[in-house]
Amino acid sequence: MLLLIILFTIFITTFRHEGAHALAAWLQGVPINDMKLLPGIHPELGFYFGYVSRGDGGNWIIDAAPYAAAILWFVFFSPIYRRTVRHSKWRLPLFAVGIVSPIADLAYNYQGGLWREGTDVWDLLQALPAPVVHAAYLVAIFWMISYARNMGAVTRTNVTADRR
Repeated sequence: MLLLIILFTIFITTFRHEGAHALAAWLQGVPINDMKLLPGIHPELGFYFGYVSRGDGGNWIIDAAPYAAAILWFVFFSPIYRRTVRHSKWRLPLFAVGIVSPIADLAYNYQGGLWREGTDVWDLLQALPAPVVHAAYLVAIFWMISYARNMGAVTRTNVTADRR
């Protein structure tokens, strides 16, 4: 069951991330050439969870859209997770999809953009002042982790209680 939750979480995270790129591009009139939502190996990119290939045009909002979507996702799912019954069978899937997924998306892509060219974060660092990009990511990541801890999402007590 845990493996299914992990695979489902990866798929949902990729769908939300790449879907946000595609939606932002479409809203700016930029054509979408290709969209992959399942992991694979690209001859130029290497391993990927997913990607959107788009035509020319658009601005930095296309690169930033997945992170705004992740924050909104977290804000939407936090009260739902908080209201789930402690022993509910939905607690772990909601935690994975609603809480871990957006935090992991931001953290994974932020660190990758610091050392790999051609990523969303790398492109944002080229388009916007670096202190603004770094501050936005770090504040969002630490806020989400702090909020998750304060609502009891990531305490040892909850994990132990769920195993009973």
